[in-house]
This record gives sequence, C-alpha cells and structure tokens, in this order.
Amino acid sequence: MQHAMRLTVILLTGVLAAACGTPDDSGPPEINYGRDICVECGMIINEARFAAAYRLDDGTQKIFDDVGGLLIHQRSTADSLDPGTTWVHDYETEEWVAAADAYFVPTLSVTSPMGHSIVSFADRDRAEAFAADVDGEVITWSTVMELPVVDGLVGNHHTDMDQNMDMSSAPGGSDHQHNG
Repeated sequence: MQHAMRLTVILLTGVLAAACGTPDDSGPPEINYGRDICVECGMIINEARFAAAYRLDDGTQKIFDDVGGLLIHQRSTADSLDPGTTWVHDYETEEWVAAADAYFVPTLSVTSPMGHSIVSFADRDRAEAFAADVDGEVITWSTVMELPVVDGLVGNHHTDMDQNMDMSSAPGGSDHQHNG
C-alpha cells in the first residue's frame, strides 16, 4: 500500500513539474498592453490590433507596437525572420496570426502607433473589403518585407504622397507621435 502511495506521489509530482515547466516557445509572445515596451521605439505597447512580434532561432522574442517598427528594427539588426515565427494581429479581431498567413493593407486612412499605417488581417476577404473601403491594396508578407523606408516611414503608400503633400499634415505623419 505504501509503495502504491509513493508511486502516486511521484507521478503527481512529475505531472505538476511538467505543467509548471518552461513556457511554450512555439507561439507568439504574450504582450502586457499598457506595460510592455516596443523594442524599436521604446514606447509602451497599447493597441493589440497593431502589435507585432517575432522570435529568433535562439528563442529571443521581440515585440513591437506596429508592423512598421518591426520592419525597421529587423532591417537595422539584420535579424533573420521566419514568417512562421513572426506574428501580427488581425486588425479587427485582435487575434495573433502568423505573418506568412496574414494579408496586409498599407493605408493612410488608419493611423498606427508609429504612423506606419500597415494593418493586417487573418482573412483575405476581410482584407479585400477593408482595402476597398480605403481605396487600398491587399499585399502579402513577402511584399511587406520589400516595402521601402522613406523618411522613417515604411510603405509605398507614403512614397507617392511625399511628392504631393507635406507628410506632417497626413494622419500618422512624420512627427511620429505615439497614439496612447
């Protein structure tokens, strides 16, 4: 009887230890909105719908308050991004989605925290409906990775406007004010 009791205690201890073990490194990080800091700009991350993140091969996770900040940081550090371990939030549902599976709409109709104005969706139909509403275009992660950085802003939607208007008067203009 004591042997069975000892065996039960050992098994329960093993189960509890496994449950309290290392965190799951297979998915996106948990961001504490209103407390965690964007790796690129150093500002507090407040809005899930714009937040983005990636994990490096060594397990290091980096979090950002918008997709443009992630791109600028990646370019300045030359971090190797795997689209399967790079995540963005769906603009409407605020759920995490792997960048490889997301659809993006660069648009000045929405002001993201650092003014990069790139929104993402898990569903192509919703992305296309949104793009139609803002006279935008749906692009994929590979195209996002090729967007130019102009005057500290990411996106081809900014480069066309630079010739026609002063960006400081546009939503999310070159003053880079953080919403929040």
